Amino acid sequence: MKQAITLIIALTAIFTALGREITGQVLGENDTPLEYVNVVIYRDSTFVTGTITDKSGNFTVTTDNSGHLTATISLIGYDSQSVAIPSSGDTVTVHLAPSSVELGEVVVKAARPATALKGNALVTSVEGSSLAIAGTANDVLARVPMVIYNEGSPEVFGKGTPEIYINGRKVNDLTELKQLSSHDIKNVEVVTNPGAAYSAEVKSVIKIRTKPPKGDGWSGTFRSDNGFQHDFRTGNSVEMKYRTAGLEIFANYGWWYGHNYTDRTDDLTTTTQSGKYLQKIRTTWKERYNDMNGKIGFSWLINEHHNIGAYYRSGWNRHSVTGTTPTEVWQDGSLTELIDTKMDSQSNGLPLHSANLYYNGSVGKLGIDFNADYMWTKQRQDSHNNETAELGTDRLVITSSVNRIRMSAEKLVLSYPIWHGEIEVGEEYADTRSSNLFSANIADISDADNRVDESNMATFLYVSQQFGTFNIGIGLRYEHVKFAYYEIGKLREDQSKRYNNLFPSLSMSTRLGKVNMGLNYAGKTVRPGYGQLDGTVSYINRLTYETGNPYLRPTKIHTVEYMAQWKYLYMQLSYSYLKDGVYHITEPFGHSGEATLIKTANLDHRHEFSAFAGGQFTVGAWQPRVNAGVMKQWLTLPVNGRPTKMNTPGFMIQWQNSIHLPLDIWLNVDAQVMTPSWDNNIRMTNTPWYVNAKIYKGFFNDSFSITLEAKDLFDTSGKNARLCSDAVQLIQKNFSPNRSVMLTLQYRFNTTRDRYRGTGAGNSEKSRF
Repeated sequence: MKQAITLIIALTAIFTALGREITGQVLGENDTPLEYVNVVIYRDSTFVTGTITDKSGNFTVTTDNSGHLTATISLIGYDSQSVAIPSSGDTVTVHLAPSSVELGEVVVKAARPATALKGNALVTSVEGSSLAIAGTANDVLARVPMVIYNEGSPEVFGKGTPEIYINGRKVNDLTELKQLSSHDIKNVEVVTNPGAAYSAEVKSVIKIRTKPPKGDGWSGTFRSDNGFQHDFRTGNSVEMKYRTAGLEIFANYGWWYGHNYTDRTDDLTTTTQSGKYLQKIRTTWKERYNDMNGKIGFSWLINEHHNIGAYYRSGWNRHSVTGTTPTEVWQDGSLTELIDTKMDSQSNGLPLHSANLYYNGSVGKLGIDFNADYMWTKQRQDSHNNETAELGTDRLVITSSVNRIRMSAEKLVLSYPIWHGEIEVGEEYADTRSSNLFSANIADISDADNRVDESNMATFLYVSQQFGTFNIGIGLRYEHVKFAYYEIGKLREDQSKRYNNLFPSLSMSTRLGKVNMGLNYAGKTVRPGYGQLDGTVSYINRLTYETGNPYLRPTKIHTVEYMAQWKYLYMQLSYSYLKDGVYHITEPFGHSGEATLIKTANLDHRHEFSAFAGGQFTVGAWQPRVNAGVMKQWLTLPVNGRPTKMNTPGFMIQWQNSIHLPLDIWLNVDAQVMTPSWDNNIRMTNTPWYVNAKIYKGFFNDSFSITLEAKDLFDTSGKNARLCSDAVQLIQKNFSPNRSVMLTLQYRFNTTRDRYRGTGAGNSEKSRF
């Protein structure tokens, strides 16, 4: 560890620049620092160098040019300025004013959303573009390059589920995205290979920044979503704020009620010593959900150097699932069992308790960001499976489980300007406990009493330096994880582990002519989730069971990426090497060995490659965007005793359209298609595609708005899959209805922006829960 830190300091120390250093700060309204402002230095009309501002609005450039220099300062949504570099000193402060052309609350500076490469992140400006009236944060993200939606949740292409932040605060409940209006969003940043400042388990990050707050007094937002997806569903939320003299008190409440419908077939083929078994299972379930949550808190901007805040959040969920699962069992071509299973399951989440306390500010040039978090939850599930057999034996299977989770965490990050950039030093600690009680009324399934205690400590160092148009960042993260696994109160030494790992990162970015480009590397890991480690055997049917694997090892990932942007076009190339990846296997189970147990295991290694490219254009009132991507892995596994290559690449194409109609009405029509591909030993076997359409109209300067949206118009987005292991193949076909129609009404008064600046601690642990 000491040697690695010494190496970073030594590498940073050799970044010595000769020549003239120009520093400055760019501020907006109310002296708010502006990030990602373009700063270009000219001598007469000749380009000399350029850079962008950091989160504090500061910039530094170095040049060996002397004489009269001019800086051009520009940011979408603001009027550009050109200022002379004073001959008596090389420090400048620039104030940018919002563009004067407005439509309601939306600044119309450019006719299209501007996506640019800033360092090693794609930043899409929302303010001043058509995205500002997209609806909610979900609607904005659905049109941000590199972001795709999978079953209602955002993912980053080729990177899976990201960590999402709003003004630096970790989003742990995706319903927050439904409650954030696109009017309030300034920009969205997509980081596809995060460095040392983030947990080694985080493969991608989405940062949403809102516009600076304005005004005092009361403000509120009322939103109601109502529609159908096979059955009626509704979502309603209220948010209230009161702001005065730097103090903001806020509270919100949300309630969601509706039904989900599941219809699929699973054909499970198992080859054993006694023959070949085929289970043909048809699952038809209807789930009723009834969820609600609320939050109350405050933030206090004491002065420009000190800001504190806290919140408490609570909620509960109640879900019930009823349905039937008819099953046919064939042995060597002969029907041996015909079973009809009626299932009734109740799941209740007792009040979720979570709290956050934060402070961020500065003492001189030293920046301080501190967060403390606590979370506790309990989930109980009871299931009754009544099996009626025409061929075979009737039986009633009753299972019950209780899961408890608690976590406390803290995080501290210090930053300080050094040389031509900044140094960040941080630490994070999380203490967690997860317990599971499980019982069943049949001998084939064992009762369980498991507990996991884990402490996770991390420290990191990150140094960034700006030299003209080149930015170089070097980071190192150390993580210590202590994992203790208990069964019936006794420590299992063979399943308890300690991890001590170093994760380096390196990034370089520059601008050559009109092309922005970046190259970066990061070492990552994926530790098994608590569900994957849970050794409890779950009952699916009499021939199929499911379990976790307490012996799973963490996956190690090494990723190299290249990104570039030219005018309206952008691209990304990514290569990853994965060691000890997790995938699904199957093995015989039960006294006779004729049942099948699905579990997780470690894979030796595999390679992954992905590429993404896109462009955005404007043709009058029509604003199209086209994105295309490809993902491929290199993997060979045995299937039925023979090596099988699982290398088929998958392609994705998106075509998104925004049309500004008369009467200030916006029409969006989006389409997406994906081709069959492999992920580990699971293959998507069909070609899912969809067409979505939405029409939006705002009234009274967008204080009141109506949105009518239809998703998956042709009901073709369902995905089919095939899981392959040595002796078992599972073929799944999805017939669940995905077509939906929703009507949204929203009213806002005295609208202000969120001042809460807590970033949260233990975010990686929260995601695993």
